[in-house]
Amino acid sequence: MNSNSQENVNDLKDTEWRRYSEPIYIDKLRFHPKHFIIPFHYKKYIESVLLPHGLIRDRIEKLAQEIHDVFQNNELHLLCLLKGSRAFFSLLLFYLNKMNIYSQVKCSKPPYMEHYVRVKSYINDTPNSDGKLSIISEDLDCLKGKDILIVEDIIDTGNTLEKFCAWLEKLNPRRVLIASLLEKRTPKTNGIKANFAGFSVPDEFLIGFSLDYNEVFRDLDHICIMNTQALSDFAV
Repeated sequence: MNSNSQENVNDLKDTEWRRYSEPIYIDKLRFHPKHFIIPFHYKKYIESVLLPHGLIRDRIEKLAQEIHDVFQNNELHLLCLLKGSRAFFSLLLFYLNKMNIYSQVKCSKPPYMEHYVRVKSYINDTPNSDGKLSIISEDLDCLKGKDILIVEDIIDTGNTLEKFCAWLEKLNPRRVLIASLLEKRTPKTNGIKANFAGFSVPDEFLIGFSLDYNEVFRDLDHICIMNTQALSDFAV
């Protein structure tokens, strides 16, 4: 372990919470769908493109660099919150592993370990009325005493993430940090923030890049704002 790696890990030990990556603030920026490749079956449902695919990829690569700078080659367990975080998680892990390939720090095993957890809390565009969180996962007993990075697609109210973190603490991890591609600016927030954050976005219901509306729009490359017709046509 090099000196910079040890220093960064010690920073984590001594700090309960800190922001390692400030999000890019997205306000009134909107793109017309006609300027991008949109699948035919979605064209009539997209109001505007908020984050083009290329911008998303570049931002994720930068987040990976910042995560790597903090953890270096120390063991880190990444938890993908399915299904919305799948695209973000896949690219983040790709860039982290790519950086590890060129790292000159010696290590006896892969530093980044991947896990998958299915978390569901929404019906249509609102949280479950009973407030319950559905969690399905593999056996995560291996996380005891380990550093964990939750990989989340979007922090909205923060209620789902807060409940999941409370559930995760029962496994007695060493430390839990959060990486979120998006943080929504909403008055409903409980104040929870990511340690590594991609974009700060307006209070809109966003779809695309694995974000869905009742399991639709996950295959859309860009992160978009859907129109009212989509809300009604795909409601359950």
